[in-house]
Amino acid sequence: MHTVNEVGEKGVVGGPGGSGTKVGSHWVRFYEDPSVFLDQLAEFAGSALGSGGACIVIATAECRSGLADRLTEWAIDVRLAARSGRYIAVDAQEMLGRFMVEGWPDRDLFYRTIEPVLAHAESALTRKCGVVSVFGEMVALLWKGGHYDATIQLEQLWNEVATQHCLSLLCAYPLSLFAHDAEQEGFRKVCQQHAEAAPAESFTSMGSESERKRMVSSLQQKTALVCSVMEERERAIAERKHAEEKLFRSEEFARKVVESCTDCVKVLDLEGRLEYMSPSGQAAMEISDLSRFLGRTWLELWKDEDRPRIEEAVAVAKRGGVGMFQADCITISDRRKYWDVRVTPARGRDGAIERLIAFSRDLTELHEAQQIAIQAEKVAAAGRMAATIAHEINNPLEAVTNFIYLARTSPKMPEEAARQLEIADRELTRVAQMAQKTLGFYRDTSKNKWMGVCEVVDDVLLIYERKLRNKQMQTTVDVDPSLKIFVKQGELKQALSNLVANAIDASREGGAIWLRAHASKNWTNDMEPGIRITLADNGSGMAPEVQKRIFAPFFTTKTNVGTGIGLWVTKSLIEQQCGYLRFRSRQGRHSGTVMSMFLPAEPHPQAHQAQLAA
Repeated sequence: MHTVNEVGEKGVVGGPGGSGTKVGSHWVRFYEDPSVFLDQLAEFAGSALGSGGACIVIATAECRSGLADRLTEWAIDVRLAARSGRYIAVDAQEMLGRFMVEGWPDRDLFYRTIEPVLAHAESALTRKCGVVSVFGEMVALLWKGGHYDATIQLEQLWNEVATQHCLSLLCAYPLSLFAHDAEQEGFRKVCQQHAEAAPAESFTSMGSESERKRMVSSLQQKTALVCSVMEERERAIAERKHAEEKLFRSEEFARKVVESCTDCVKVLDLEGRLEYMSPSGQAAMEISDLSRFLGRTWLELWKDEDRPRIEEAVAVAKRGGVGMFQADCITISDRRKYWDVRVTPARGRDGAIERLIAFSRDLTELHEAQQIAIQAEKVAAAGRMAATIAHEINNPLEAVTNFIYLARTSPKMPEEAARQLEIADRELTRVAQMAQKTLGFYRDTSKNKWMGVCEVVDDVLLIYERKLRNKQMQTTVDVDPSLKIFVKQGELKQALSNLVANAIDASREGGAIWLRAHASKNWTNDMEPGIRITLADNGSGMAPEVQKRIFAPFFTTKTNVGTGIGLWVTKSLIEQQCGYLRFRSRQGRHSGTVMSMFLPAEPHPQAHQAQLAA
């Protein structure tokens, strides 16, 4: 800041027009003698034009005329500079009329008015390093008209412009506008909007010593006030920068915490509309363009049956509590996600609830594991029940078989009755076999052993013999009797049984099933030798969207009777034996499905190690 003693005939040292001019700065001068100020303004404009820059003067007609005369006296061709676009002089009152609305500067209109003028001046610069110097008298006109707050707003708009352009910006006010003590606060506010403030008077031309002393005293008082204002402004700026830096660090830390969190964090307004979703949440929901969802109601992302519980959770959060629920949500690629959600209120400084924060944790794997465990327990319980029943009916079956034998061998038994008893004996034998096979499904899952593939196929088809007969289905079996394989018998029976059951369910009445087993090679593992079992049907086939999900747990097209784990369990059992399961299916005129499983013919090292570990 400069004192009065630094004010000489040519103005303030380092001020606008001097060697210390700072680009992008906003200056203000206070003057008592308009003639003296015009000399200073001529130096400001002349320095800009002489250095290859451009000058924009927004002033009254009197000020523009006096400035042009002084520039001409200094041998500056104002008309030539104007024709080249480097000197632009416009009327201050006319410019105000373009952007003032009901006594206040309209920001959009201000930029529409000022930007074209600045662009024209910048395009006329003769040097790349040239600077556009701007003098504006509009603020003085507003202040003179009593529009004090509007003046401060206009100064703030000029500050915005100074940060966006390479400018040296100068404003000026007559000191007479601040003559009364009541106007000192306004003087302070004006100073706060500028990088530097200074008087522009020259004292050597004053008539009497008393006049000069009075002027010096007045200017010293004004200068002291300016110094105080500028020091206060610098302290305020330093404190604001410190607070902004601290806030930035705090916000940056909070942002990093949210972005690194694996949970899905969402910000909702009080109407439940989505305002923000964390990157991890966008990735989990497979959202590539969040803008498509911003502003939409969060409730839309959930299924209809879950929405009442979600609405209740949001209502609890709006009342200041924590709303909780668990529900499914479908991702962009139609994958099901199971979420555990907490909805909490976000309060402002006054303690009022401004927004809602929803924290969603992906529990899909845990939920599926729980469902699998529940279903597995049900299957195991059913297996134990079936094994128990099969075991318990063996004794009465054996007794009935003995009685039938005694009746058949009786010498007095009529021939027709003996024939009927023989049929009954065969049926009882089949029932006993089925009970034994059912017991085998539960018992034969503990260890691998060599077994004939033909035997397994016959056992499975025996169980489904009645079902095949009821649907009048034709079964074609092509299995080499010499084929043997080293597997867990019960697991292979279970896998093949699931495939046969699905084929029967998918086939229409009078359909056909083809079951073939032959020696083959593993196409995915160096042509490893093994056994390929192929099951084909001419049923309805599967739609493409169904084919994508048939091995997903709990996915089923048999809504009323299916559990959705049959093929998933089948695939898992085969892969545990180091094999694989493939399929082909189509709909239409030649519809049907082919399921193909491959199992190694020899004991596989991984399967053997797993058996030893068990």
